[in-house]
Amino acid sequence: MDAHLESDTLRVLKKGPLGPYANNGIVLVDKATNQSAIIDAVAEIEQVIEATAGTEVRFVLFTHAHVDHVWSFDALKETVAAPFCMHPAEPNADHDRIDVHLQGGETLTLGSTEVRVIHTPGHTPGSLCYHAPPICVVGDTLFPGGPGRSGSAAALRTTIRSITAELFTLPDETVLLPGHGADGTIAESKAEYADFAKRDHDPDLHGDVLWRRD
Repeated sequence: MDAHLESDTLRVLKKGPLGPYANNGIVLVDKATNQSAIIDAVAEIEQVIEATAGTEVRFVLFTHAHVDHVWSFDALKETVAAPFCMHPAEPNADHDRIDVHLQGGETLTLGSTEVRVIHTPGHTPGSLCYHAPPICVVGDTLFPGGPGRSGSAAALRTTIRSITAELFTLPDETVLLPGHGADGTIAESKAEYADFAKRDHDPDLHGDVLWRRD
């Protein structure tokens, strides 16, 4: 992978779409130390592993445990010695094979880079986002245009609370790296959400929701 985004301290490598669910493969690299973190065990994981060449993989960080985000769990576990990290509330995960359970609120050290863990329940109960300025890896919590798919109206309301109370407190220029598709920014997402918030909605609204109407 070539560098997708760089700051003074951080190099972000992004590859995609990967596998049948068109996932983004993401690696964070601290430029001062070449310590790295892999985000999720997506399909075609060999492309992600290749991107870590010359770095010391310190963490494998999971945004959530839907099948496309743990697709290559076994292959990655066999290849990388770093701890696998996930929220303990994630359903359908083999938590006996998770090395570190993250609750949200922790700060992980990646060389000279601090990665703040943010719990954003809604898409799944244990969805996590990872904020390392100037980026935030948001998994399937938030995409350009709307939130990640919700399984019920209650889940959508929870997702919206997570987005507005947690992610929208980040600086407007923060680049959002979702689990699928294109990047966005906090400023863009706030503007899209403002259009959604001023309208009335079906109390049972859920599923694939867009902030704006065409």
